[in-house]
Amino acid sequence: MSEVLEVAKRELHGKLNNGRLRRSGQLPAVLYGHGKEPISLTVSVDGLKATMRHGAKVVELKGAADGQALLHEVQWDTFQQHVLHVDLLRVDAKDRVKLEVDLLLRGEAPGEHEGGVVEHLVHYLEIETDPGHIPDHLHVSVNHLHLGGTLKIKDILDLPEGAKVFGDPDMVLVHCVEPTEAPDAEVAEGAEPEVIGRKAGDEEEAAE
Repeated sequence: MSEVLEVAKRELHGKLNNGRLRRSGQLPAVLYGHGKEPISLTVSVDGLKATMRHGAKVVELKGAADGQALLHEVQWDTFQQHVLHVDLLRVDAKDRVKLEVDLLLRGEAPGEHEGGVVEHLVHYLEIETDPGHIPDHLHVSVNHLHLGGTLKIKDILDLPEGAKVFGDPDMVLVHCVEPTEAPDAEVAEGAEPEVIGRKAGDEEEAAE
C-alpha cells in the first residue's frame, strides 16, 4: 500500500512566499506528468519526512490532487539538512518509471580475513520498473567475496522482476582488494635535510 501524502493548492509563488511557507512547516511542490497541466502544491514538512523515513518512493495523494505520484526530485539545501522543494510525477500501474535506488551491502566478506579491503564503488543505480515494484533499496551479498573478487549487476539480490538496470553489465559494484599503503616520506637523494629553526645567519656561517 502506498504512503498517503496530503497536499494543498499553492496560490502564491516566488522566493519570499516560498520562504514563508517553509517557516510555517510547509514546502512548495509541483505535480506534473501524463500530459496534464502542472499543479502548484504545498506539502507538510513532517508528512514528507515521515514518507521518506519509510523509504516510500510512490505516494497516494490526498487533498488538492489525487492519484499516485512518484517523489521524482527532492531538492535540499547546500548542507543537506532541509528540504526546499519537491517535484511529484503522476504515475499509474501501467507506467514504467526511471529512478535512482541506493545499493547496499549485506553480509561479511571472507576476503577481509584474507588481508583484503572491501571497496563499495557504486552506491546507487538507475533502474526502470513499474510503480508497483519500486524497491526501497537494492542489495548485493558479500558473503562469498574473497580477496581479488568482484560483484557486478548480475549479483544484485533483489532486483524486481521485469526491472531494467541502466549501465554497463560488467561494471564492478564492489570488490575486495589488497590494502594500499602510503609510501614513507623519504629525503631526496643528495638533499640536505632542513633544520627547523635555523636562522639565516647560521646558514651564512655554514656556507663560509
